[in-house]
Amino acid sequence: MAASMKCAWARCLSTILLNSTKHRCQISQPLYASCSNITGDSGNDEIIFRKGEGGTDQTRQEAGPADDTKKHRRDPGKAFTDVRVQKILLRLTGLDLDKVYEYRAAKGAGVAKVALMSDQQLKKVYESASYKALRKLQMPPVLGAREPIDEVLSEDPELEGLNTSKLVFIDISQRVPLKKRTIVVREPNGTLRKASWEERDVTLQKYFPQSGRKIGLPRMFQQDNLECMLDDGKHEYILNRACSQFEIDDPEYIRVTQRTYEHIDGNGKFEDLRSTRHFGPMIFYFTYYKKIDKLLVAFLEEESLEDSLDLVKLYHIVHPSCKSAEKVASMPDATPLEIIRAFAEMDATQKSLVQQAIQTYEKECDSTGSTQLRR
Repeated sequence: MAASMKCAWARCLSTILLNSTKHRCQISQPLYASCSNITGDSGNDEIIFRKGEGGTDQTRQEAGPADDTKKHRRDPGKAFTDVRVQKILLRLTGLDLDKVYEYRAAKGAGVAKVALMSDQQLKKVYESASYKALRKLQMPPVLGAREPIDEVLSEDPELEGLNTSKLVFIDISQRVPLKKRTIVVREPNGTLRKASWEERDVTLQKYFPQSGRKIGLPRMFQQDNLECMLDDGKHEYILNRACSQFEIDDPEYIRVTQRTYEHIDGNGKFEDLRSTRHFGPMIFYFTYYKKIDKLLVAFLEEESLEDSLDLVKLYHIVHPSCKSAEKVASMPDATPLEIIRAFAEMDATQKSLVQQAIQTYEKECDSTGSTQLRR
């Protein structure tokens, strides 16, 4: 009963407010949020967000695929937080209210409410629901892997042997951000050093527990179990749990999310994340590591020239020195298909696949007599 009412509510919203269940997001401000503040499957619309910490004082090292690590030393966070990149990612994410408000049997989700209201009241409810839907689509930031902590504060050999185990000290003062809390470790040999990231995560979770986060690596993120869940198609669930369990610059978070993106790419399951907060980061990952070919083909097969063009434009923003970007810069009057074709000829890693998709798209346009999409 509750599930059917929830679906009916979503369909009503999407029909009257947007006149379509799939709309490209139109918003002027970039939306992205820290993983620790996103609850995803809680069933509660009141979610608190803050801007992602794309720029930090520390220099971050990229933790991408092994063969690409040396090619991408710059911080992906700087490219991800670019306003142009954010706008394109939001448009590509889309806004499917049926999917955003899909019923999830979460703890404390409650049941749908039915109310009698005037047209003016109903309009306000629609506007509020649309705004909350956009908040639910705020993207987790993309950052490189954090640098290991290996700083010795003092060497005190006279303390050696006083304890047989390590002693951990933490500052529990109020109103101190978790990332800025001082945590140090006294080794049995007398060395006083800053706590490693792993030690910090365990200590902070004990003293300042965060909802949805467990101490240690959950079994679902172990490689064998992760692969089983990926084969079952639980991509969104895995990414939501990763946001709850890890910090966004944790190498484990990067490993889990990137493996999920690769599985989606390998199986063509892009629609699994469409109109979710993870679609934008996935597109950015493909773009950053120059793997947009299959996604571009999927857009062309959907006859979505706008999305295809946005994807190529995103590629040119992230990789401004690529050959196709330089060629397009010299073609101020280039049509969307000419821009996409330039990418296919010069920068596509699967050139024949993309070119074939372009040809198929053109034939479809010719057969249906559609010229608007080709302009």
